[in-house]
Amino acid sequence: MRKNRWLAKTMLTISLASFCSIGLAKNTKHEFSDGQTGVASYFNDRYHGQRTANGERYDKNALTAAHVSLPFGTVLHVVNLRNNRSVDVRINSRTHHANRRLLDLSSRAAKDLGFYKAGLTKVKVTILRLGEA
Repeated sequence: MRKNRWLAKTMLTISLASFCSIGLAKNTKHEFSDGQTGVASYFNDRYHGQRTANGERYDKNALTAAHVSLPFGTVLHVVNLRNNRSVDVRINSRTHHANRRLLDLSSRAAKDLGFYKAGLTKVKVTILRLGEA
């Protein structure tokens, strides 16, 4: 009797875990339309030197960004819609799937776009070169 109860609990746990992982996988596959607009923020300087999602070290002085689903190495043209300043960045990290922002940029990219003090800005993003998946 105990073995049957244990087996039932184990099977339920496994099926729930697989159901949840399939749901998360579907949620992280976002369609990215060229010319998409959204909110951008930037990484805090305290992350300087730490590993990014693709394994390289975060450099606050590099022109890099994090996106939820675009392949690593993708180069984006980012335009700050508040002041029309632009910069090209390379995707080297990931944002959290629950993050509502379009991009998290490096400190240098935020300074070049002119929103370092504000912390957030509205941007338009165009893909220049798609990275390898």
